[in-house]
Amino acid sequence: MPKYFSIFLVALTLSAYSQESSLEFNTDIGLFNSSINAQLLSQSYGFLDEVEKSNIIDALKAENNIAFESNNAILYQNKKGWGLSLSNHTGAYATYSKSLVELSLLGNTPFKGENLKLDPLDITAFNYSQLDFSYQWSKKIQTSVGLLLGHHFLDATVNEARFYTHPQAAFINYQVDYEAHFTDTTDLLQKPFGNKGYGAVFGMSYKDSINNGEIELSISDLGFIRWNDKTSNMHIESQYEFEGINVNDFISFSDSIIRNEIDSLQSDLQSNIKESYTWQLPTIFRLCINQALYNSIIQGYSLSIEHRMNLYDVPKLTLEVHKKMKNHRLALGYHIGGVEHNGFQFSYLYGGEKTHFHIYTKQFNAGIPSVSYGLHIGIGIKRVFSSSK
Repeated sequence: MPKYFSIFLVALTLSAYSQESSLEFNTDIGLFNSSINAQLLSQSYGFLDEVEKSNIIDALKAENNIAFESNNAILYQNKKGWGLSLSNHTGAYATYSKSLVELSLLGNTPFKGENLKLDPLDITAFNYSQLDFSYQWSKKIQTSVGLLLGHHFLDATVNEARFYTHPQAAFINYQVDYEAHFTDTTDLLQKPFGNKGYGAVFGMSYKDSINNGEIELSISDLGFIRWNDKTSNMHIESQYEFEGINVNDFISFSDSIIRNEIDSLQSDLQSNIKESYTWQLPTIFRLCINQALYNSIIQGYSLSIEHRMNLYDVPKLTLEVHKKMKNHRLALGYHIGGVEHNGFQFSYLYGGEKTHFHIYTKQFNAGIPSVSYGLHIGIGIKRVFSSSK
């Protein structure tokens, strides 16, 4: 990370005053949830009675998502069409089933004689930094290539999970097929930006005019990180039946009885292998159509479709309308799909001669608990400067 930052600063120093250019800082942070609104969440702290448990279960879908995102970037753009950017990306995404929550809240007693399907359960978390070089080949085509420095990573997938309780509770049975890859976390707090892997990334965008509007196609985050040979790689494929622990008298009971049960479980697990692992970034595909409208209130709209490989079950669709007043631009949109609950988004942009300011949120419903399913805020500041003559 310090090496990337040094290279970035040197490049800026050499070119900042060579011709008209701009320096931009962007940051955003968000927590997203697809099923449980803020009102229900505020009622679900501490002890949960039967009514509160039922309310949570009723709110869930068969598959549910929760996600955290944080992005920070510094971008230098030169008038000749090339640019440099240094960024850091942190994300955590989880998909979980309704059955898993039911089992956790209610226990196995209500499900005697049922074969519960607990999958899917997918967790992906990452933290990496990126140094990018971009070039505008023409008014229509721009490409970028970058180097990646991986800090921390977790990818866990439950391919299959079944849980069964005998009708008379004589035994419980489960079977699981589980795979996980994760970097060493012993220095997570001491070295949050430690060097755990290297990678490369590529991006490309194409813009063109269409019916007094504009269409843009882009692909970004097409790349990988090769995590080092201290990465844990685990695969568990196990089936186990537990018939309880038979204790004839309390005097003879010892913790060795429980240890024997744990040992019998561990014998079914494959060893945790330490070796390098190659992870493919969640590549982003995006289509955006911008169209002007000859209306005094709504001056234009944009329609976008975005898909992130291995993170989105369905693409995210967003419709946004905007209005511009001198140096000010307001936009209101509505999105569906992705990892978020359906909802409104809002942005405000000030574009002065030398300074631009942008503030936006993907969770414009945040002030209304009954329809709020997350929090998000983004801020951008841009400064345009020229060489002295």
